[in-house]
Amino acid sequence: MGFDLATVGEMSGAIFMGAGTSMSMIWFLLAVLVCLYTLWSGYKHEHDAYKKLKK
Repeated sequence: MGFDLATVGEMSGAIFMGAGTSMSMIWFLLAVLVCLYTLWSGYKHEHDAYKKLKK
């Protein structure tokens, strides 16, 4: 899967093997879901901590 660095100028085409397919959108949506989950869990933790502190 490697390539010779001496011929790097001759490379053409997509470096990402999934370019032009639906895989790019799938990975993008997966990354969005992970970010949303992280934001939601952080919000929930902070909200619970704030409620606990207020008691």
